[in-house]
Amino acid sequence: MAENYGSSSSHTLDVTPPGQKASGGRRRKPKPSSGGDLSSTPSRVGIIPSPKGKEKALDVDLPSLPSQSATGEKRAKIKKKYLRAMNGESSTHRADNQISSRKPQRKDDSTWDLIPVAQNEVSRIPPVWSNDGRFYFTVTHTSIHIHSSTAPSFARLSTLSSTHPQGHTKPITSLHLSPINSFQVISSSEDGTIKIWDWVAGRLVRTIKFSEPHAQVHHTTFGEVAARWWIFATVTNSKDGSGHKLSHRVLRVPFTGSISPQLVGKLSAPPSALIMSPRSTYLVALSATKAYTYRMPSASSDPSADIWEPRPTCVKFVSDQSFTCGAFSPEKTLVTSSEEEWFATGDEKGVIRLWHGLAQAFRQVDAAAQSAIGGSSDPNKALNPEMEKRLPTTSLHWHAHAVSAIAFTPSGSQLLSVGEESVLVQWHLASGKREYIPRLGGRPIISLAVKKASRFNEEEWWMSLADGATIRVGSASGHIANIGQGVRLDPLRPTSSTSSYPFSLHPSTSSFVVPSSHPSTLQFIDPIASTVLFDLEVAPSNRVSRRDEKEHEPVSVEKVAFSDSQNGQSVWMATYESRKGDDMEGGGAVKNLKIWKWQDEKYAVNTQFPRPHGMSPIVSTAFSPLPQPTSTSSDTSVVPTPYLLTASTDGTAKIWHVRQLKRSQQGKFANAKPALIDLYWSCRSSFDYRGMPIYDSAFSPDGTMIVLAHGSVVTLWDVESNVLLKVFDAPSGVPIKSTAFVGPEGRFLIGSGEDQAIVVWDMLSCEVSWSLLDHRVHQIATAGEFFLTFSTTNAKKTLLTVFSPVSSVPLRIMSISQPIKHLQILPTPAISPLSLHLIGVASSGEIFRFGDLAHSAAPLTSKSVSTATKQQGLSIWQEMFGKDAFLDSLSLDVAATDEAALTATATALQQRVSGKGKPADVFTGPSHTMPPTGILFDAFMDELLSGHTASSTTVEVQEAQDDDILYEAEHKIDIDVPSVPTVQGKTVDDDEIKGLEIFFREVLGNVSLNVPKTPAVKKVNGHLPNGDHTSVVTPINKKLNGLNGKSTHGSANKIIDEDESMEVDVGPPSSGKKGSSVKGKKRKAPREE
Repeated sequence: MAENYGSSSSHTLDVTPPGQKASGGRRRKPKPSSGGDLSSTPSRVGIIPSPKGKEKALDVDLPSLPSQSATGEKRAKIKKKYLRAMNGESSTHRADNQISSRKPQRKDDSTWDLIPVAQNEVSRIPPVWSNDGRFYFTVTHTSIHIHSSTAPSFARLSTLSSTHPQGHTKPITSLHLSPINSFQVISSSEDGTIKIWDWVAGRLVRTIKFSEPHAQVHHTTFGEVAARWWIFATVTNSKDGSGHKLSHRVLRVPFTGSISPQLVGKLSAPPSALIMSPRSTYLVALSATKAYTYRMPSASSDPSADIWEPRPTCVKFVSDQSFTCGAFSPEKTLVTSSEEEWFATGDEKGVIRLWHGLAQAFRQVDAAAQSAIGGSSDPNKALNPEMEKRLPTTSLHWHAHAVSAIAFTPSGSQLLSVGEESVLVQWHLASGKREYIPRLGGRPIISLAVKKASRFNEEEWWMSLADGATIRVGSASGHIANIGQGVRLDPLRPTSSTSSYPFSLHPSTSSFVVPSSHPSTLQFIDPIASTVLFDLEVAPSNRVSRRDEKEHEPVSVEKVAFSDSQNGQSVWMATYESRKGDDMEGGGAVKNLKIWKWQDEKYAVNTQFPRPHGMSPIVSTAFSPLPQPTSTSSDTSVVPTPYLLTASTDGTAKIWHVRQLKRSQQGKFANAKPALIDLYWSCRSSFDYRGMPIYDSAFSPDGTMIVLAHGSVVTLWDVESNVLLKVFDAPSGVPIKSTAFVGPEGRFLIGSGEDQAIVVWDMLSCEVSWSLLDHRVHQIATAGEFFLTFSTTNAKKTLLTVFSPVSSVPLRIMSISQPIKHLQILPTPAISPLSLHLIGVASSGEIFRFGDLAHSAAPLTSKSVSTATKQQGLSIWQEMFGKDAFLDSLSLDVAATDEAALTATATALQQRVSGKGKPADVFTGPSHTMPPTGILFDAFMDELLSGHTASSTTVEVQEAQDDDILYEAEHKIDIDVPSVPTVQGKTVDDDEIKGLEIFFREVLGNVSLNVPKTPAVKKVNGHLPNGDHTSVVTPINKKLNGLNGKSTHGSANKIIDEDESMEVDVGPPSSGKKGSSVKGKKRKAPREE
């Protein structure tokens, strides 16, 4: 065993390496920097092609498409080059190497770099915080990521080890903050090394190498023994060099000095945890069902004596079940210095045990050793029998499965535990009670860490899930939030050629839809920014953990399709979900087709069809293309709706269409309101071809024809009449499993086999245009005037070939370094065979971007998936008092509105209201987290009195509802505080003022008899004065009819007001034309007694 120091102490971050300085006009080759990368983004994302290479990719002209009469020599060259690529040989020229004017391109021009969109970043290593709490560190494979602790972004600042020439070559197994230097972190790896990093300078400080064959370091911990800090590690290595017989040991090495790693003890099984007591008294290594507890030696009076000789005393505590995790109780729980230390463990059956009595156990070992050596009182010189003992332990049991991780709170009053149930359990050690925080995610929790409280932040508990997500929970508030929510992968459903994988493009946002960590949920992701726009739970299901060793099979989404974009939105979405039946567990087979509609800023289920094709699975779902609106079309009220095509292995194809259902409204004004029109879907027609199974289907670009792939034949159908138009025979021995239209107006039809063969039919002549029967193909992707195929080579790479439908000669052949299973073409403004941007899903489930435009693509500035809310007309109350006086109508979209448009009086509460709805949302949190009443009063008053800049746009008149009278407002002006708001409206003349006066006189006069009998107005001969009354628009949507003429007693009708129940006596109707103003005599006012 030896330590590898090398020149690691001089690893610094140099911006300009010494080799790049000019020397006599001769440019030297730059030397690689040995320092760690401390860039603002990870190096794998920051790769930018050189301007020269980018210019080549954009300036190459598209070669003319070869005709069908290409010579046999040209075909032979292309075939020879294709076979070389399939055998793993790198291509040195493009597929269009017939252009002699081009210069020979470099060897790497035929290979695309991969840019990760979503990777499997699941790690069982909990995060580690700096001493001040401003930064925290996470591990992914061989990289250490440094993040900011500032919520909510938690931005990744830099990465260690991934770009360092002497970094870890295998996955990292543990990460700790150095106990003697807070600016250093210590990592161990399966490559048999322990590395100390300066995370501030980004350099490697020291490397400790374990030179045994196939050495792997699993766990590390630290302790100060005899006034010196030591690193303890569990190491597994091969005994004979073959890797079949393994040795598991606990080794120690000092932080400083050149002492080689020394043996502490041996283990009988692979270790599961290594923990050190707070006072560095005991070292515990958990292995299988045994807890190897080593008592650390004490300082010796003889400076020359080796305190580690003989080896430390070991006592093996035995349990009934295998250990999975462990932790020592913190120092704060020990009241006095003489109180013993104890630890807790979790096992694979979900039991947590508290181990006390360590000192008593070692006293018994010392007594036995002293009697064996003749009464020696030095415990360091006692024999080391490694006795197995059983201690009386305290058991805490709630978890149904293995305990993944445990952790003590800093005060030591609570013990936290997590597991496969995705529940955080809080054990109150003093009372023995427990609390739960359930439903933290759809996947098992695999790690747990406690972030200490700071001056401005509460204590938090951080948990990592099996899908890569990280969740934090506030210890006092109980607030649950995600940390750095990225694209989550499904660890239980790897992609393969046999399992169905929903992978589709959302047309309105150019985002992609992939399954989330739970198979019943879809996530809409931005492939450029690698972020999740939103999640959609297609099949609501409980997150149930497995029973015994059998996994519960949840409902999984297998197909997803979207309609074309209409007014910036893809209105319709179709999903197909299924699950195999299990009679033993009581769960039946599930096969549902759901059609969703975009409404209220989200997708909602519109129609659901259980078992649309019986028990046969659906293999294809597709919406028909929508007709493009023309400028000559005058009818804009008719909104086109698409057809939905589903095909199944039972040989049946079904076309679904939209139906309308009129529903009358309910209420007191139901007769005056138009009937509501509900849209729903139904099956329009069903057809098949001789009962042959269907493997794929597609619509033509104009939506008039449907093609079905049956294997040996391909059928063409008319959409409107379901008439069979044509049957194409596949070449002998080539079953067609996938089809697509390509070319101008869908002139060409493409068919491919499951593993090889391409056949292209010309729809005008209904003949085979060309075919390549020996071409290996896994999937076809079409894009306008061309299409591409991909297949996996023998060298575990993916070969992509671009074709034109008019010729079998490839336009270009490219390759990537990862085998992929699914491929989609990202939409670009000007797509061509030489400017491609692709996204693919690897066999491991990881998602990558690649292509000519992959490095130059940038995230869109606006990725909103919601439509803009239409402005409503002003009601009479809003015009009188100002629209901003009503919180219900207050709508400030901070994300979409320019910050400069907001006035200086817009408070933080107002911005919070605009994002969440109303100020009352502040009461949704726990009661003990409510702010003081004084703060609430000031914030609410600021919200009520503050204004915002309103856009001066014409507001559409919408239908009046109930008591509101809406009309068109031409302009809205800014409202400033404290000036009195003025809103421009229609001009009010004297007649209207007089009408308002008369109206209020009527209201005051027509009061009930139980009110005080005080005259409201001056009476003339005991009666109210009569007069003509003009029609007045009032906020009360009722009419009070009066009649002219003298009062006629005895012939009166009674009208009951719906709101106030006031009675009005009216006389007989006077003669007059219909529609003219009606006059009447008012009721007498009550006389004074």
